[in-house]
Amino acid sequence: MSKQYMLKEVDASSETGDKIIVEQIYEKLPALDLITNDLSWSPLSKVVITDKVIQLNEDMTFTHPRTGKIFRLGR
Repeated sequence: MSKQYMLKEVDASSETGDKIIVEQIYEKLPALDLITNDLSWSPLSKVVITDKVIQLNEDMTFTHPRTGKIFRLGR
């Protein structure tokens, strides 16, 4: 079975108060397929900004590739 992915918009903000919307990558989990769709997708530690995939740090932060500012995902 091939892996399936989807993108979901999430908010991110910097320490200076800048806010942006990025897309977080979610992977479908085969073990939970029989449960509702909301529970069968697991977020990966990656976001997409203008067609670039960016790895998140352990504290859910990333450096914006254009501005160099550090953003944290909102939950």
